[in-house]
Amino acid sequence: MKKLLFLLPMVFGVALVNAQQYLKMIEAGTYTVQEIQAEAEAYFEKVGTQRGKGYKPYKRWEYQALRTMDENGMLKSSDFLYNELENYNNYLNQNNNGQRAVQQGSWQDLGPVNWSATSGWNPGVGRITAFAVESGNNNHIIIGANTGGVWRTVDGGANWTVLTDDMTTLTVYAVAMNPNNAAEYFWGSSNGVIFKSTDSGSTWNILADVGDGVVNKILIDPTDITKMYCTTTAGIFKSTDSGVNWTRVNPAATSGYDIEFKPGDTNVIYASGNQFFKSTDGGLTFNTANSLPNWAQEFVSGSNSWTTASANQNASVAPQTGSSMAYFYIGDFTGPVTNLVSPSLDLSGASSPQLNFSYTQVSWAGDQDELRVMYKTSAAGAWVELASYTTEVTSWSNISLSLPNMSSDYYIAFEGTANYGRGITLDDVSVTDATLGTVFEDGFESSPIPFSDGVKMMAVSADNPDVVYVLEESGGVFGGFYKSTDSGNTFVKLDHGANNYFGYSSLADDNRGQAPRDMDIIANPTDADEVHIAGILTWKSNDGGANFNITSQWTPGNAANQNIGYCHADVDIMEYVGDKIYVGSDGGLFVANNPATVNTNYYTDLTQGLSIRQFYKIGISQSNPAIVSGGSQDNGTSVLQTNGSWNDWLGADGMETFVDKDDNNVLYGTSQFGTLYKSLNGGNSYFGLAEPDGKSGEWVTPFEQDPNITNTIYVGYDQVYKSTNGGSTWNAISQVFGGNLNHMKVAPSNSNVIFVARGSSVFKTSDGGATNWTSLSGFSGDINSIAIHPTDANKIAIATTGTQKVYVSDDGGATWNSILLDLPNFSAQALVWEDNGNDGLYLGMNYGVYYTDNTMSVWQPFSVNLPNVIISELEINTVTDEIYAATYGRGLWKSNTYDTTLSINDITLNDIEMYPNPANDKVNITLKNPSQTQVVVFDTLGKVVYKQGHKQVNATYTLDVSSLIAGVYFVKVAIKDGAVTKKLIVN
Repeated sequence: MKKLLFLLPMVFGVALVNAQQYLKMIEAGTYTVQEIQAEAEAYFEKVGTQRGKGYKPYKRWEYQALRTMDENGMLKSSDFLYNELENYNNYLNQNNNGQRAVQQGSWQDLGPVNWSATSGWNPGVGRITAFAVESGNNNHIIIGANTGGVWRTVDGGANWTVLTDDMTTLTVYAVAMNPNNAAEYFWGSSNGVIFKSTDSGSTWNILADVGDGVVNKILIDPTDITKMYCTTTAGIFKSTDSGVNWTRVNPAATSGYDIEFKPGDTNVIYASGNQFFKSTDGGLTFNTANSLPNWAQEFVSGSNSWTTASANQNASVAPQTGSSMAYFYIGDFTGPVTNLVSPSLDLSGASSPQLNFSYTQVSWAGDQDELRVMYKTSAAGAWVELASYTTEVTSWSNISLSLPNMSSDYYIAFEGTANYGRGITLDDVSVTDATLGTVFEDGFESSPIPFSDGVKMMAVSADNPDVVYVLEESGGVFGGFYKSTDSGNTFVKLDHGANNYFGYSSLADDNRGQAPRDMDIIANPTDADEVHIAGILTWKSNDGGANFNITSQWTPGNAANQNIGYCHADVDIMEYVGDKIYVGSDGGLFVANNPATVNTNYYTDLTQGLSIRQFYKIGISQSNPAIVSGGSQDNGTSVLQTNGSWNDWLGADGMETFVDKDDNNVLYGTSQFGTLYKSLNGGNSYFGLAEPDGKSGEWVTPFEQDPNITNTIYVGYDQVYKSTNGGSTWNAISQVFGGNLNHMKVAPSNSNVIFVARGSSVFKTSDGGATNWTSLSGFSGDINSIAIHPTDANKIAIATTGTQKVYVSDDGGATWNSILLDLPNFSAQALVWEDNGNDGLYLGMNYGVYYTDNTMSVWQPFSVNLPNVIISELEINTVTDEIYAATYGRGLWKSNTYDTTLSINDITLNDIEMYPNPANDKVNITLKNPSQTQVVVFDTLGKVVYKQGHKQVNATYTLDVSSLIAGVYFVKVAIKDGAVTKKLIVN
């Protein structure tokens, strides 16, 4: 039986709420990590953890959340960290004496800044979440890297400059340029925070905090730049004062992903989250599509079929019986009752006509809800209420109403308010009469907007401004493709059968995907019928979305075999810029210079020069030069060779990895959940190692080499396993710990001493696991890192999520002492000892590296030239006395180790002079020796007010301070050997 569906706004059903709840909790920022874990685990227990269920993106979030949470399990907000960094800068500046005058750490960026696939199967540089291109100037591009900050090119990608290394967060999800001032940049982060720069990214300020959620998109009205819009995972927002203040545009918008202007008319705005919204008044109001009147189906006489063609919606076609047609209209009482005109039903000669119908799925949402049945007896006549329903009744089946005042020109309308909790189905509609028989039966039907409740992305084209495309996901996979030809008033769902365009298959026949993380749609601005969509791969339609063909594959070999482009898997964003398509994926920024021709050269990688790799772990050789193997998110495991080039030797997410201590050609690696690999030829090829007992581990599974015994390696699942033949066979050397381990370290001076950790629990063996492991206590917080002294197996340091950050034990873990000292309130992430005679200890936090030893009562900042990025791991090459830092978003970095002999006089007096001081407009900074120099100026609160990137200074650098307000400032000058901070007075 055909049904008449009321056009009512949708709310989240029970299944959707459950599916999205853990994500909503993440966005809210008011739940502990443990509460979110419990909700997520319950959800994935129901739906499974296969590809396309969202499990992998969740585990990535969980891993970092567990490491950055505070002692209460809460994650710090962006503005908290922003203020904390300023406070710490202020502390350092105000204590600018003695050792504080010299900051060490001659950090160098080692990349990778390009990719070179050997045996790796998904090569790329790093994840791009956003980009913006200056209108009319494709050479000027800014990009946002997931945790690598904002970067800029002015030569079309030939060279890139990082803009945000001194910021307190490098997490970027959206970027935008002022369409009328290309030197004004915006970028959106997590927690609803938006940053702004007015000097092409040299300095930044927090512009606003729009509320919870990740900022997905920022849109500026080119006709009035005071009007700005943004979507976050918590809603859709508008500003009328250039982004200073924001208001939610519609309470029903509980999520926001995309927002677009109608081409040529910025008063018409489309927005989407789990629903579709439209504004026709410049953003003053946004209506949901589900409340917009919509004609959808009608019966065509003689064809015995139903049509959705708009051309037939007012056509004079006959119903199944009778001489004309009945209209059923679902309206909104805030607008006109109806606008329907003839044709109509012919009830002339009727004796006792009856209107018959039934309702199902009725659920009143409020006291103002109402359903009316209306009639009139001429096209120009007034509508008369036949019946009204304002409360739910026990029986809604087989309702019959007598039709009065019969005429040959008779109209019937069903109307309902737009505030129901869910759709109402009108069924079994007929008009019968004792004399005429069945006059009408299910002849014309109206159905709701065809959208479901999945996340939606949109595309428009200047070629035909009335066309709106909507791409929808469902449970992470392709959910539907919709087209409107009347500016989003009505939509038709195009038939794509069981195709899934969000998966890995070039035939669209798998069930994988991870939308909305990987999902976008664009339309050619000069050809509205050319549409491109993306999920893991990219697709193209030349017929308005009716059919799609593959344009890229996620492995270079498959792409070449299919004569299509290679684009790294997992596309976050696509945009047509002029006649080119730019794509941001988990591997970098790609451009299709000629979108009309699909071949192996379809995409060109523009990422070279971007150092945005998200490393989880690294392993280094003890040689000169060092070989470094690093495992990273999305881009597998890569090896830095002695010639300085990188080769990608594993795919997937790369995790723990190390270089064999006896043979630099032997590499070990892991991917997520403890899948083990090995290479015997420096990463030119690899093979898998059998996981012991078929076990799987944590997202990052502990994997270590014995520092003393050849071919001996260890791996930690819910037990510790040991192999003495390079991973061919394994033996358990521990009890079952009740869950998977997070960390493991073997003492360099005694292989029998091993420490492991799981959450807040630490266990130790002193006999190589021959007997049960001992549980240790005396500290608080979950463990983020374990470091064992190179020459003393009883000296251990742990980094924790507790308030004390770092603990040290001198008695093998029997007792612990906090060495919090003067650390900033960031997250303690990674530790490593140096055997320098003073028990040097390095700490990597989510902002910076710090050093202390047994001669100090403070932590010395050891971050000169190093970005404010998460430090995932630290390792030292004792052959070269160099320390390596794996960062989660800014690649691999290297520095000389701390120089205990370097004093204030070595740098301040001999190398750097600053004059005049006080100054009016210019300050000269003179160097004794030519050097790459960075200059940063802070105000008295620790805020960066000026920054000049690394620049070769041969003698004197002149700093213009004419724009600074009179007062006291601190100037930090960083050169090769360290940094000096000096006080400056500006008159």
